[in-house]
Amino acid sequence: MTHDPDATLLGRTPGLDEKHFAHDGLITKHPVRAVALAALRPMPDQLLWDLGTGAGSIAVEWCRTDPTCRAVGVERKAERAANARTNAAELTLPGQFEVIDADLTRGLPEGLPDPDAIFIGGGATETLVNQCRARLPIGGRLVVHGVTMEAEMLVEALHRDLGGDLMRFSVETADSIGRLRGWKPARTVVAWTWQRAE
Repeated sequence: MTHDPDATLLGRTPGLDEKHFAHDGLITKHPVRAVALAALRPMPDQLLWDLGTGAGSIAVEWCRTDPTCRAVGVERKAERAANARTNAAELTLPGQFEVIDADLTRGLPEGLPDPDAIFIGGGATETLVNQCRARLPIGGRLVVHGVTMEAEMLVEALHRDLGGDLMRFSVETADSIGRLRGWKPARTVVAWTWQRAE
Protein backbone atom coordinates (compact mmCIF):
# COMPACT_ATOMS: atom_id res chain seq x y z
CA MET A 1 0.00 0.00 0.00
CA THR A 2 1.24 3.49 -0.83
CA HIS A 3 0.66 5.67 2.24
CA ASP A 4 -0.58 9.12 1.38
CA PRO A 5 0.23 11.49 4.27
CA ASP A 6 -2.96 13.40 3.47
CA ALA A 7 -5.64 10.95 2.35
CA THR A 8 -7.98 13.86 1.65
CA LEU A 9 -5.90 14.59 -1.46
CA LEU A 10 -7.24 11.36 -2.97
CA GLY A 11 -10.69 12.91 -3.38
CA ARG A 12 -14.10 11.48 -2.54
CA THR A 13 -15.09 9.93 -5.85
CA PRO A 14 -15.23 6.11 -5.62
CA GLY A 15 -12.64 4.10 -7.50
CA LEU A 16 -9.37 4.56 -5.59
CA ASP A 17 -6.51 2.60 -7.09
CA GLU A 18 -5.71 -0.66 -5.31
CA LYS A 19 -2.23 0.63 -4.44
CA HIS A 20 -3.80 2.79 -1.71
CA PHE A 21 -5.11 -0.26 0.19
CA ALA A 22 -3.49 -2.96 2.31
CA HIS A 23 -4.71 -6.22 0.74
CA ASP A 24 -3.73 -9.80 -0.06
CA GLY A 25 -4.61 -9.60 -3.75
CA LEU A 26 -8.30 -10.36 -3.24
CA ILE A 27 -9.81 -6.89 -3.39
CA THR A 28 -12.74 -5.44 -5.31
CA LYS A 29 -10.98 -3.74 -8.21
CA HIS A 30 -11.48 -0.01 -8.61
CA PRO A 31 -13.81 -0.02 -11.68
CA VAL A 32 -16.04 -2.66 -10.02
CA ARG A 33 -15.96 -0.67 -6.78
CA ALA A 34 -17.17 2.44 -8.58
CA VAL A 35 -20.11 0.47 -10.03
CA ALA A 36 -20.94 -0.92 -6.57
CA LEU A 37 -20.90 2.50 -4.94
CA ALA A 38 -23.13 3.92 -7.66
CA ALA A 39 -25.70 1.24 -6.81
CA LEU A 40 -25.29 1.65 -3.03
CA ARG A 41 -25.85 5.43 -3.27
CA PRO A 42 -24.12 6.68 -0.11
CA MET A 43 -25.95 9.51 1.64
CA PRO A 44 -24.94 11.62 4.67
CA ASP A 45 -25.54 10.05 8.09
CA GLN A 46 -26.18 6.60 6.61
CA LEU A 47 -24.71 3.24 7.65
CA LEU A 48 -23.40 0.51 5.34
CA TRP A 49 -22.90 -3.14 6.15
CA ASP A 50 -19.99 -4.49 4.08
CA LEU A 51 -20.37 -8.26 4.48
CA GLY A 52 -17.32 -10.34 3.69
CA THR A 53 -15.46 -7.04 3.77
CA GLY A 54 -12.02 -8.43 2.83
CA ALA A 55 -9.75 -5.38 2.58
CA GLY A 56 -12.71 -3.15 3.38
CA SER A 57 -12.43 -1.24 0.12
CA ILE A 58 -16.20 -0.85 -0.39
CA ALA A 59 -16.69 0.37 3.19
CA VAL A 60 -13.75 2.76 2.88
CA GLU A 61 -15.11 4.25 -0.33
CA TRP A 62 -18.60 4.57 1.23
CA CYS A 63 -17.14 6.46 4.21
CA ARG A 64 -15.04 8.75 2.04
CA THR A 65 -18.11 10.11 0.22
CA ASP A 66 -19.15 12.10 3.31
CA PRO A 67 -17.65 12.53 6.80
CA THR A 68 -20.96 11.49 8.39
CA CYS A 69 -21.18 8.16 6.53
CA ARG A 70 -20.38 5.10 8.64
CA ALA A 71 -19.73 1.44 7.85
CA VAL A 72 -19.50 -1.89 9.61
CA GLY A 73 -17.46 -4.59 7.91
CA VAL A 74 -17.77 -8.28 8.78
CA GLU A 75 -14.88 -10.60 7.91
CA ARG A 76 -14.07 -14.18 8.99
CA LYS A 77 -10.37 -14.27 8.01
CA ALA A 78 -8.22 -12.57 10.63
CA GLU A 79 -5.52 -11.38 8.22
CA ARG A 80 -8.11 -9.74 5.95
CA ALA A 81 -9.86 -8.15 8.91
CA ALA A 82 -6.46 -6.74 9.95
CA ASN A 83 -5.99 -5.26 6.46
CA ALA A 84 -9.47 -3.71 6.65
CA ARG A 85 -8.62 -2.11 9.99
CA THR A 86 -5.40 -0.72 8.53
CA ASN A 87 -7.33 0.73 5.60
CA ALA A 88 -9.95 2.20 7.95
CA ALA A 89 -7.19 3.91 9.95
CA GLU A 90 -5.37 5.20 6.87
CA LEU A 91 -8.27 6.22 4.64
CA THR A 92 -11.29 7.10 6.82
CA LEU A 93 -11.97 9.30 9.81
CA PRO A 94 -11.75 7.86 13.33
CA GLY A 95 -14.89 5.91 14.19
CA GLN A 96 -16.27 5.83 10.65
CA PHE A 97 -15.48 2.20 9.79
CA GLU A 98 -15.63 -0.65 12.31
CA VAL A 99 -14.54 -4.21 11.47
CA ILE A 100 -16.09 -7.24 13.19
CA ASP A 101 -14.48 -10.67 13.10
CA ALA A 102 -17.29 -13.16 12.39
CA ASP A 103 -18.23 -16.03 10.10
CA LEU A 104 -21.36 -15.14 8.12
CA THR A 105 -22.12 -18.81 7.42
CA ARG A 106 -23.33 -18.85 11.03
CA GLY A 107 -25.65 -15.90 10.42
CA LEU A 108 -25.37 -12.19 11.04
CA PRO A 109 -23.44 -11.19 14.17
CA GLU A 110 -25.63 -10.11 17.07
CA GLY A 111 -25.90 -6.43 17.89
CA LEU A 112 -25.37 -5.00 14.41
CA PRO A 113 -27.05 -1.60 14.13
CA ASP A 114 -29.70 -1.45 11.40
CA PRO A 115 -28.15 -0.46 8.05
CA ASP A 116 -29.29 1.88 5.30
CA ALA A 117 -27.45 -0.13 2.66
CA ILE A 118 -25.75 -3.53 2.46
CA PHE A 119 -23.02 -4.84 0.17
CA ILE A 120 -22.26 -8.55 -0.14
CA GLY A 121 -19.11 -8.95 -2.19
CA GLY A 122 -18.76 -12.71 -1.99
CA GLY A 123 -20.19 -15.69 -0.20
CA ALA A 124 -23.80 -14.65 -0.67
CA THR A 125 -26.44 -17.27 0.11
CA GLU A 126 -30.21 -17.12 -0.06
CA THR A 127 -30.35 -17.29 3.74
CA LEU A 128 -27.93 -14.39 4.17
CA VAL A 129 -29.75 -12.28 1.57
CA ASN A 130 -33.08 -12.88 3.31
CA GLN A 131 -31.60 -11.95 6.70
CA CYS A 132 -30.26 -8.74 5.15
CA ARG A 133 -33.50 -7.83 3.41
CA ALA A 134 -35.38 -8.10 6.70
CA ARG A 135 -33.07 -5.55 8.34
CA LEU A 136 -33.29 -2.84 5.66
CA PRO A 137 -35.63 0.13 6.09
CA ILE A 138 -37.93 1.31 3.31
CA GLY A 139 -35.61 2.78 0.68
CA GLY A 140 -32.69 0.65 1.88
CA ARG A 141 -30.39 -0.75 -0.82
CA LEU A 142 -28.90 -4.23 -1.11
CA VAL A 143 -26.12 -4.92 -3.62
CA VAL A 144 -24.74 -8.40 -4.23
CA HIS A 145 -21.66 -8.99 -6.41
CA GLY A 146 -20.24 -12.35 -7.41
CA VAL A 147 -17.82 -13.94 -9.85
CA THR A 148 -18.72 -17.63 -9.52
CA MET A 149 -21.31 -19.67 -11.39
CA GLU A 150 -22.99 -20.35 -8.05
CA ALA A 151 -23.28 -16.61 -7.37
CA GLU A 152 -24.67 -16.07 -10.86
CA MET A 153 -27.36 -18.72 -10.32
CA LEU A 154 -28.26 -17.18 -6.97
CA VAL A 155 -28.64 -13.61 -8.22
CA GLU A 156 -30.57 -14.77 -11.28
CA ALA A 157 -33.07 -16.50 -8.98
CA LEU A 158 -33.24 -13.46 -6.68
CA HIS A 159 -33.88 -11.18 -9.62
CA ARG A 160 -36.59 -13.49 -10.97
CA ASP A 161 -38.33 -13.76 -7.60
CA LEU A 162 -37.78 -10.30 -6.11
CA GLY A 163 -37.09 -7.95 -9.00
CA GLY A 164 -34.44 -5.28 -8.73
CA ASP A 165 -31.68 -4.76 -11.28
CA LEU A 166 -29.37 -7.47 -12.56
CA MET A 167 -26.34 -6.97 -14.75
CA ARG A 168 -23.18 -8.74 -15.72
CA PHE A 169 -20.11 -6.81 -16.73
CA SER A 170 -16.42 -7.29 -17.34
CA VAL A 171 -13.39 -5.05 -17.38
CA GLU A 172 -10.32 -5.44 -19.58
CA THR A 173 -7.04 -3.62 -19.08
CA ALA A 174 -4.14 -3.05 -21.44
CA ASP A 175 -1.30 -5.52 -20.89
CA SER A 176 1.83 -6.78 -22.63
CA ILE A 177 1.73 -9.79 -24.94
CA GLY A 178 5.40 -10.33 -25.60
CA ARG A 179 6.62 -7.18 -27.39
CA LEU A 180 3.09 -6.18 -28.34
CA ARG A 181 0.06 -5.14 -26.30
CA GLY A 182 -3.41 -6.56 -25.83
CA TRP A 183 -6.38 -6.69 -23.50
CA LYS A 184 -6.29 -8.69 -20.26
CA PRO A 185 -9.80 -9.53 -19.01
CA ALA A 186 -10.67 -9.65 -15.32
CA ARG A 187 -13.29 -12.09 -14.04
CA THR A 188 -16.80 -11.24 -15.14
CA VAL A 189 -18.90 -9.78 -12.31
CA VAL A 190 -22.61 -10.35 -11.76
CA ALA A 191 -24.35 -7.59 -9.81
CA TRP A 192 -27.85 -7.61 -8.35
CA THR A 193 -29.31 -4.48 -6.78
CA TRP A 194 -32.54 -4.47 -4.80
CA GLN A 195 -34.30 -1.66 -2.94
CA ARG A 196 -36.87 -2.20 -0.21
CA ALA A 197 -40.13 -0.60 -1.28
CA GLU A 198 -42.34 -1.52 1.72
